[in-house]
Amino acid sequence: MTEAKKELYDIIDLIPDSVAKELLNYADYLTLKYIEKTMPEKLIIKDNEDLKRKLSERIGKIESGKAKLLTIDEAFDEIDSL
Repeated sequence: MTEAKKELYDIIDLIPDSVAKELLNYADYLTLKYIEKTMPEKLIIKDNEDLKRKLSERIGKIESGKAKLLTIDEAFDEIDSL
């Protein structure tokens, strides 16, 4: 275990349960921010309008034959391959 992780574990042991949930939420937030920085732009959904636009673009590509309709498993496989 790295020294930084050991220090985190030691600090976590001292945190009251009432604060632990807030820290978990913040850890999730930091993780998502890191993932967003490394993820291709086409996979990031910024808001409802962005989701609608990206879905409409994909539907248009499927209807024109430029893309195929994927199953859920195929979609996740494609995302995992990026």
